[in-house]
Amino acid sequence: MIAIPAAVKGRTGALVAAGVAAAVAALLVAGLIAFVFGGQSEETTDGVHQLAVYRAEVAMRPELEAALAQARQKAAAVPGLIASDSVALAQAQLQDEVKSIVTDNQGEVRTAQIVPATTVDGFQVIAIQYDLAVPMAKLRDLIYAIETRTPYLFVDDADIISQQDWQSGDPQAANPMLDVRWTIRAYRWSAAK
Repeated sequence: MIAIPAAVKGRTGALVAAGVAAAVAALLVAGLIAFVFGGQSEETTDGVHQLAVYRAEVAMRPELEAALAQARQKAAAVPGLIASDSVALAQAQLQDEVKSIVTDNQGEVRTAQIVPATTVDGFQVIAIQYDLAVPMAKLRDLIYAIETRTPYLFVDDADIISQQDWQSGDPQAANPMLDVRWTIRAYRWSAAK
């Protein structure tokens, strides 16, 4: 056998120990890198799946837009709604309708005050408060004409007061004028176009 000096044995042992430590460190680093890339692979798979979902939703957009446009057309064509392009035009249309009905029933519109429009479930509520005078004998006909009109009109908050003592013996008092204050409202489709 060959005799190996002790100094060489000590260096060789140190080199072997350093080599083993380096190999263990390399294995730890390689394991850590594999773990990180394994997590990224899972994230990449999830990202690819989410991208496929988004692309499917984007592909459905034209079909959904067509269905939405059709639903809006149906809603706008509901009978009984005021058909106008703006709130101001709807308010003007309502004023014209009511003035025409009141005049047809021998009444007189004294004032008309526009109430700010509100939106409820895609419909705008157009309302106007009126002060008017109408003969007592025509009040029933006036209310009937308002309630049966198309577009649909609704009477809210009605106050009716007699202008004079209608129970007197005066033949003119047989059909006294009534002061009427009420709010008339109608609806307009207002969903975004």
